[in-house]
Amino acid sequence: MKKIVFISGMGGGKRDMFMMKHVLKDFDIKYFNYDTKYTETVEQSANKLKKFIGELEIKQNEKISIIGLSGGGIIADYYLKFIDDRKVDKVVTICSPFKGSWLHLIFSKKRKGLQEIQKESNLIKKLNAKKLEDTKSLNFWCWFDPLVPGTSAKGTKPKHTLFFIHWIIQFWLPLIYKTKRFLDKDNQKII
Repeated sequence: MKKIVFISGMGGGKRDMFMMKHVLKDFDIKYFNYDTKYTETVEQSANKLKKFIGELEIKQNEKISIIGLSGGGIIADYYLKFIDDRKVDKVVTICSPFKGSWLHLIFSKKRKGLQEIQKESNLIKKLNAKKLEDTKSLNFWCWFDPLVPGTSAKGTKPKHTLFFIHWIIQFWLPLIYKTKRFLDKDNQKII
């Protein structure tokens, strides 16, 4: 059974993958538990992701996939671009702030990871300057998303969705079924 690592966003938890786990029942979904308050830097979280993936029982030529929700997609992106992309064949990002977010304005400056994902930050510039090499990707974004507005979540292989409620998009069945079709196929073309 193919493994998927699920990375929730700020304030998230295992509950975020409830519907995904139900629909993607042919996959072995593993929850990556990290500091979802973003007091650690994105790099620190990505290095913990490396350790987590290293501890999974992955056969020599086996590949896993990653689903990153909101800030979890930024951690996945950093991991794949700057740490290790050899074990991952596909990544799905959902409303991830690839061009930054305004959330740093309302939360404590002690949240280093959150400070890093503000618009025009060094981290955002670094991530956008490098492309994924061998990992197939699907990116869901919404122009009307209140937390990651406009094209801020528009990343690689973007697919626009009209579902704008950032806090519960991971439970929206049409998005989950599109994710399933992408993960099931060997190519990147979906509907």
